[in-house]
Amino acid sequence: MDRPRLGLIGMGMIGALHGRVLSSLKDITFVATSDSNPNLNSLADQWGVTFYPDYRQMLDREKLDGVVIAVPNKLHLPVAQECASRGLHILLEKPISDDLETAQAIIETTRMNSVQLLVAHHRRYNPGLERVKEAIRSKEIGDLIGVSILWALHKPENYFQGSFSWRAKKGGGPIRINLIHEIDMLRYVCGEIESVYAEVSHIGRGFEVEDTLGITVRLEGDRIATLFFTDSAPSDIGYEANTGENEFFFRYPQNCYIFFGKEKTLKFPSMELLYYEDPVNGGWHDPIIRTGIKVPPENPYEKQIRHFGRVIQGLEEPRCSGEDAARTLRATLAIEESGRLRAPVLLQ
Repeated sequence: MDRPRLGLIGMGMIGALHGRVLSSLKDITFVATSDSNPNLNSLADQWGVTFYPDYRQMLDREKLDGVVIAVPNKLHLPVAQECASRGLHILLEKPISDDLETAQAIIETTRMNSVQLLVAHHRRYNPGLERVKEAIRSKEIGDLIGVSILWALHKPENYFQGSFSWRAKKGGGPIRINLIHEIDMLRYVCGEIESVYAEVSHIGRGFEVEDTLGITVRLEGDRIATLFFTDSAPSDIGYEANTGENEFFFRYPQNCYIFFGKEKTLKFPSMELLYYEDPVNGGWHDPIIRTGIKVPPENPYEKQIRHFGRVIQGLEEPRCSGEDAARTLRATLAIEESGRLRAPVLLQ
């Protein structure tokens, strides 16, 4: 197959990001884009592609090999069904869906139509996290003991207003929109999740939806991860703000993840290593040695699209399949359940 011919469905914030990436790559052909908002046709002009106000018109008129779907979660299933029925391979923006039943329906429709499904958990393509995964697997930091995750960023009031008022209601909060990224990272980098326990608060805004969480996660191998999350406090710590992947967020040079090994501790995204000169007898009375791991910068969104192209060509298997994304969704929904019950929830 020559360069895969791709279309984009949905041109909101994340869809527009995909569009910019698609228009910049030379190893795929960006053919057309669609959105129900006709005012977005100017973006298509910037990208040099044809704009359609109805994605079905795009599918009817253009010769495509695959599509990037970046529509609201409730539309994932019908859009995926339409595209799969036409034999188009799918890159579906995360989460795969809002519930496990719909996730399974999406998986089944792609399987029945013999098309590939790649779910866009893009942090799997971050070169720093790929290197962390390697350091854990090779025991470069010794056996992994645990992980600390901090995400504290402030969503402005207009984030919840007008057509976005649904974000103040159940399902529109940081668990499903933001936390699901961290859960997928934990699964991909550290291993499967066995149980979760969450304390949930509405102290920041008093909305129906949560704004603050404290979570304990038990990972396979008797490892523990802790997460503190809030979207209602001024802070400079959070993946988006600390990695600089998305230009929408102001960037701060902080670490948001810390991976604790028996021999070394590894911070992300700085990739700073902390350890004692004597790994056996060194301890809190000794100075910590600080070194770093150099990781060449790469754009995870670009890597993800290139990977999708190779999946379409049959050269690679999806890095995040539908089944894999459904397991991430299941763990995320278990955190919601734990917060509601104020009790641990077992996944395995």
